[in-house]
Amino acid sequence: MALRCFPIWACPQTAYYHYPLLGFDIKRRRIPLWECSSSASQRAVTAVGSEVPYGRELKKPSDEMGLTQESPQLETFHRDLSMLPKPLTANSLTSSAGDDSKVRISFQGIPGAYSETAALKAYPNCETVPCDQFETAFQAVELWLVDKAVLPIENSVGGSIHRNYDLLLRHRLHIVQEVHLPVNHCLLGVPGVSIEDIKCVLSHPQALDQCVNSLNDLGIQRVSAKDTATAAQTVSSSGERSIGAVASVRAANIYGLDILAENIQDDANNVTRFLILARDPMIPRTDRPYKTSIVFSLEEGPGVLFKALAVFSLRNINLSKIESRPQRRRPLRVVDGSNNGCAKYFDYLFYIDFEASMAETRAQHALGHLQEFTSFIRILGCYPMDLVNSSLTILSSSKLSFKLFIGETNSSSREVVGQLETDCFSSDGRSKSSGICSPRASSLRKLADVASLDWPKNDTRRFFHVVYRVGDLDRTIKFYTECFGMKVSRQRDVPKEKYSNAFMGFGSEKSHFAVELTYNYGVSSYDIGDGFGHFTISTQDVYKMVETVRAKGGNVTREPGPVEGGSSIIAIVKDPDGYPFELIQRGPTPEPFCQVMLRVGDLDRAIKFYEKALGMRLLRRIKKPEYKYTIGMMGFNESVVLELTYKYGVTEYKKGNAYAQIAIGTDDVYKSGEVVKIVNKELGGKITREPGPLPGIGTKIVSFLDPDGWKTVLVDNKDFMKELGESSVNYVSSSVKNLEEAPEAKTKSQSFEEEEEKKKMRGGSLWQLGQSITRRLAQSDKKPLSRRYLASGADLKKTALYDFHVAHGGKMVPFSGWSMPIQYKDSIIDSTVNCRVNGSLFDVAHMCGLSLKGKDCVPFLEKLVVADVAGLAPGTGSLTVFTNEKGGAIDDSVITKVTDEHIYLVVNDGCRDKDLAHIEEHMKAFKSKGEHAVDLAKAILEKSEGKVRLTGLGARDSLRLEAGLSLYGNDMEQHISPVEAGLTWAIGKRRRAEGGFLGADVILKQLEDEPTIRRVRFFSSGPPARSHSEVHDENGNKIGEITSGGFSPNLKKNIAMGYVKSGQHKTGTKVKILVRGKPYEGNITKMPFVANKYYKPS
Repeated sequence: MALRCFPIWACPQTAYYHYPLLGFDIKRRRIPLWECSSSASQRAVTAVGSEVPYGRELKKPSDEMGLTQESPQLETFHRDLSMLPKPLTANSLTSSAGDDSKVRISFQGIPGAYSETAALKAYPNCETVPCDQFETAFQAVELWLVDKAVLPIENSVGGSIHRNYDLLLRHRLHIVQEVHLPVNHCLLGVPGVSIEDIKCVLSHPQALDQCVNSLNDLGIQRVSAKDTATAAQTVSSSGERSIGAVASVRAANIYGLDILAENIQDDANNVTRFLILARDPMIPRTDRPYKTSIVFSLEEGPGVLFKALAVFSLRNINLSKIESRPQRRRPLRVVDGSNNGCAKYFDYLFYIDFEASMAETRAQHALGHLQEFTSFIRILGCYPMDLVNSSLTILSSSKLSFKLFIGETNSSSREVVGQLETDCFSSDGRSKSSGICSPRASSLRKLADVASLDWPKNDTRRFFHVVYRVGDLDRTIKFYTECFGMKVSRQRDVPKEKYSNAFMGFGSEKSHFAVELTYNYGVSSYDIGDGFGHFTISTQDVYKMVETVRAKGGNVTREPGPVEGGSSIIAIVKDPDGYPFELIQRGPTPEPFCQVMLRVGDLDRAIKFYEKALGMRLLRRIKKPEYKYTIGMMGFNESVVLELTYKYGVTEYKKGNAYAQIAIGTDDVYKSGEVVKIVNKELGGKITREPGPLPGIGTKIVSFLDPDGWKTVLVDNKDFMKELGESSVNYVSSSVKNLEEAPEAKTKSQSFEEEEEKKKMRGGSLWQLGQSITRRLAQSDKKPLSRRYLASGADLKKTALYDFHVAHGGKMVPFSGWSMPIQYKDSIIDSTVNCRVNGSLFDVAHMCGLSLKGKDCVPFLEKLVVADVAGLAPGTGSLTVFTNEKGGAIDDSVITKVTDEHIYLVVNDGCRDKDLAHIEEHMKAFKSKGEHAVDLAKAILEKSEGKVRLTGLGARDSLRLEAGLSLYGNDMEQHISPVEAGLTWAIGKRRRAEGGFLGADVILKQLEDEPTIRRVRFFSSGPPARSHSEVHDENGNKIGEITSGGFSPNLKKNIAMGYVKSGQHKTGTKVKILVRGKPYEGNITKMPFVANKYYKPS
């Protein structure tokens, strides 16, 4: 008898899930009321009209096997529909993994299926509900009959399960968890049989394919069944000794079968990935690795898939999977617009998994950027990554399971291991709730721990810094600078977490130790305690440094002299906060910092902890019984990092609250955290901060206490390097007089080059070329993608104003290899408006500066650019364009005529190599100091009394668009001439008459005749037009293309620039602008959009 069930809905008809930074809502509508039915003898949820029994008819393999033509009537393991779990109320909608006894999970198949095992792995105490189809499992969740559904999505051998991707799109469930389940295919038989008795095995076709070599070696015939658990059920019901099944250990226990062999799959690392789905999405977090799954379709256009995927690379987001599925009910496209030609490709949906949480700004910006290229996008779920080492589990299991021998069995081993495996399940076949459920599971855990402890040996470990808490950051910085000769490598302020940092040392943090000084807002003093020893600093003259410390107000607690029981000259001094430093006299060294000394209560235990947890080595043990102490020197190579001191009879020390921690690098904080947990259980200590990113910074760390209570922080190596950025390499002309380089520091080659340069200048050489500042930046998140915007975070450089930006709240983003502010505390719109009303201060240190010097520099430059350089008065400048022989624009540049023999140019750094090659001269690099940049910026801001503001890249782009200025690479290219680009005014009158520059014939002809295209400005309705949007006339004919577009904060409307055919460029011409394939009204207007005040030559 079939019953129809209609659930009571316990939620609003429509629900919204808002991601603030993404700028749009994810809307979930109420699912239509699906129908559900089941036979009275079954508990499984079954679609109406689909009451197909789980057993399947078996073809007769051979008469010798004694199989009948029809399969036996199977005894089902399902209850009546009335026994189904009741729909949950709103108060008990879902449960967390910590209270999963209420969770009901649907799966496709019957008890013993791998899907059920995956559900029990995720929720050990859950109640599983079998369903005959994947579709039915989804419907059971939508009908509130169960809380969640489990769905296999891909297998490491068999690949993706494509139909299940279609289900994800068809239904409105959300992925809330993933489960990686190692596949353990077992050969099962009725009790008492041996492997030699098995002539035929039943299983799912994919399972049989995964065991083909093992089964061929045994000479066993393979017969397909609906699934693995059904195969086990069939064998159990038939009682045939010659029939076996390939299924799971759980299926063997449920259906009373013997395990004849385990892990018979051909690939030992076979893993299936399952998804857990629920009606509501989980709230994403940042305290552990998350994965986000999305599906989208793309707009038409060349390279659009590359652009779509590049939005993730731009933000250092790893893509772990991409799957494409043809869209249904969509026609094939044709080669041309006349519908002639062969079919080219389908319209596709793309399913992507990327490793980032939707709680992270970078993920929300990536999806916001992705929208520019998509016609449809949907977030399928954001969920924690399953970080279990699946391959390790399989390896461990195979070591303890049966070995399959051809022509030989080991019955005693089979019985023992089979019993150990059975102990992992209760009498009804469900997993027991305890974490270690049997001696076998305990052995597996020990094997896993042993393998995990190998990780520190293979990891990349380096000592980064020690962290001191100080009461006055400026005072301490001054003390360390003046007394020890340290330098500040970087500073940062994290107002949200109420602390500031300064990193000090004797060299770059990329290769040197450092002290991280931390000031917590409002805390002026700390207790050092007596457990922290000191940080050792080497110096060539301890006596001299001690006198310096005294003169600067430091406290000398041990006068210079030989160490007890040794000959090394040492002294102990304290800084203003009370931190002790040991000064030790040694020869010159690139790293004056030596090691951190900590006092411990059990030296052997401490050494063992740092060896196991951190992968250090005991370099030497120094015993001083006459002075009642022993020292253990530890490090990652031959350099000492940690000095552990045990004083006889002292087992505990007062820690105080001042000394914070040691920071050490690691390639994976999550793996390292697991190792520390294992060692903590054995030797003591505890995790104080679970692996994850730091609030306000984003660097991933894990922190823990050792057995003595000392704190260590493991820092992700890549994130640490991103914090540092790459040191900028700045260049200036060799004529700069204030280079503070020691003469002895110059190499012979440098001296030779400088001497040759002097000879050139004395001989009246045409010009001298030097580069003053480096790279051009990339485009912001709001702009279409270009290859110049794909800089890796690890390669980011910093301008001289980087720390100044951060201190003033600048939001730093990757920008063509540089870390630059996209905006500050005020919005991009506010910054744009303020610039028009008052003023803005921009960092342009990424641009490329060139100096041309020599008596012939003006006539030489006039061969390359269109400006009247000779007509410029000294101290004035102008915009100009470098042209090629065809009249195309190689680059635009601002030139300044310093004197008649000195021209200074600023060009786009993105065109640097091209410009230099065009000039056909090699650049000569020198170091440039930017120490005055910050002082100048401060002076400008203070003088303006708050009117002039720091402004980032986002507002800069809006401002240049409002001013009608071209962006090279978008609005200008080598095939576009200055006349076509609307830069006729940049061509001096004398140059128009005389010519003499590259491409003059083409350009002067265009001045006389009409160019074929014109750069024009548009007002547009609808969404902002972006680069490559087509421009049509009112009849639908394409007449041009947009090159730049966006919203104007000052005009409060959408503006754009682009090129149209000559004759269509008149002001007031009405056009249609296509945005994502849809036409919107627009019209051509005068340039500029907002009146400008910059200088134009007459």
